[in-house]
Amino acid sequence: MSVHSVSIIGSFRQFYDDVLRAWRSFTAAGWLITSPRGSSIIRPGIPFVRFVTDPAGWDDATVQTAALHRILRADLTYVVAPAGYLGRTTCYELGRIVQADQPVYFSTRPKDLPIAVPDDHVVGVEDLVHRFSGGCPVPLFAESDGPGTAAATST
Repeated sequence: MSVHSVSIIGSFRQFYDDVLRAWRSFTAAGWLITSPRGSSIIRPGIPFVRFVTDPAGWDDATVQTAALHRILRADLTYVVAPAGYLGRTTCYELGRIVQADQPVYFSTRPKDLPIAVPDDHVVGVEDLVHRFSGGCPVPLFAESDGPGTAAATST
C-alpha cells in the first residue's frame, strides 16, 4: 500500500470537531496530513481561526498563505462539509485547488458552490481511504473539457 497525503479543509470555526474526526480517521489509516496539524484553536468564535501551532508573529494573511501551501502539496484535499456548508475561506481554497487541477473530495455534496461535483467525489473518509489504497486520486475535471463532462472514475 502506498502512503497518501491529504489536506482537510472546511469551516474550522463552525465544524472543527468534524474536521478532527476526519483527521483522526486518515491518521489511523496511515495517511500523512499536510493541513491542518490537528492542534487546538486558540480562541473559538473569532472570524479567522488561529491554532496553537501558528507562529504568534504571523498575521492572518501569512497564516492563510502557509496553510494554502500545505493544502496544495497534498495528494488530495478532503472537504468536511456538514449539511453541505463550506464557508468563505473554504470556497477560496477550493478555487485555488481546482485552478491547480488538484484532486478534491467532499464529505457531503456542497451547497452554493458554482462548480460541478461528480457523484464519485462525494465520499466518506473510510471509503476514500479504501478507494485509494491501491490507486491514485483524480481532479474534479480529469479527462474532461470542463464541468459536467468529467469522465474519470477511480476505483
